[in-house]
Amino acid sequence: MDSILSPFGITILLPIVVFHALSFIAGYGLSGLVFRGTPDVKALQRTISYETGMQSSLLALALANRFFQDPLVSVPPAISVVIMSLMGFSLVMFWEKRRDLTAKESSLS
Repeated sequence: MDSILSPFGITILLPIVVFHALSFIAGYGLSGLVFRGTPDVKALQRTISYETGMQSSLLALALANRFFQDPLVSVPPAISVVIMSLMGFSLVMFWEKRRDLTAKESSLS
């Protein structure tokens, strides 16, 4: 825990957040361009966005623990796993609330 709260751990937090945010955004945006004629394209965009943003962290953690002796090597992937999970969960909850609001507005019209 001390490694994560150290200046090293805090320094890598921003690039990790930016990496996952860009992954979620790119997955959503690019899939919208590629599959724009597909029925229910929003559901496809959300799925691809989620899968794109939720990649690599667990594999990086496993590889760091397997091939490197220094425990600090596993700090960035460990932080990334937590950030990735929190961001992915938040995004899914946002989409769910948005869908509920849209459905409620449609039923009132």
